Amino acid sequence: MMPTSTTTRVPDVSVVIPSWNSARTIGRCLDALLAQQTTLHYEVLVVDSGEDDTAALVARYGPRVQLIRSPTQLFPGPARNRGLRQARAPLIAFTDTDCVPDPGWLEALHRASRTGTAVGGRILNGTTESLCGTALYLTEFVEFAGKGVRRYPSIPSCNLAWPRRLLDQHGGFPEVFWGEEYILNTRLREQILFVPDMVVRHVNRTGFRETVRHARKVGRGAALSRRHTGQHGVLFRWPVLIPLLFGFRLLKIAQKSAAAGLFGTFLWASPMVLLDLAAWTAGFWQGAREQTDA
Repeated sequence: MMPTSTTTRVPDVSVVIPSWNSARTIGRCLDALLAQQTTLHYEVLVVDSGEDDTAALVARYGPRVQLIRSPTQLFPGPARNRGLRQARAPLIAFTDTDCVPDPGWLEALHRASRTGTAVGGRILNGTTESLCGTALYLTEFVEFAGKGVRRYPSIPSCNLAWPRRLLDQHGGFPEVFWGEEYILNTRLREQILFVPDMVVRHVNRTGFRETVRHARKVGRGAALSRRHTGQHGVLFRWPVLIPLLFGFRLLKIAQKSAAAGLFGTFLWASPMVLLDLAAWTAGFWQGAREQTDA
């Protein structure tokens, strides 16, 4: 069922999507959102600050999708906050332009949110045919591929929903370069409920160079966000230990892949996984040294 264009009725859920030069992927995301199998009344808000044709593409969806334009580039945290300010629902769901929510996504997150806390869900690989895309997925998201109900200290904002009262209580997303959801999630007294039926498929980068660059960017962001929250302080005091993260994360990825039934996929993609992990570790080193030198 598609969201209605009625403005007087308060929606049950507001879906906020930050966008920057997303014309290549956002169509699949919006099509999936407008095809949700639900009786909920919901609105979709795209906060776009890019320079490509994203705004024109979003405009084709008419009043079913609200476009919020920024003349200057926004990082994801500020973009989500911009959408939050215009959202009208008591429940705010977040996804990204490179994600394709399953048809039951909204129903699952709305049902789970009755617990009164933040909820997040499964992130599956949307580029199974690509070696580079699969390797990047394994290094970034395989931890969230399982089916068991549990709680996590943080879940990526590409598949996350917060009661508005909690977002307001914590001041929204930190307006930082990277890891805004990690920083915000750590402010919760309770860990985030993981909901297996709340599924999105992540369309990963597939080019060799862009994959490695992104892995390094993620590693740098991980260091900056952990410095912000005061975690892993020993790595910042003794950065010589940072290379040990390579082996630690490799074992963790192998373990999580096996737990999700993807160990064969891990073996197939392992050469590229090793390259991405090396880039991630180099990025973490860069982020840690930036903060130390500062």
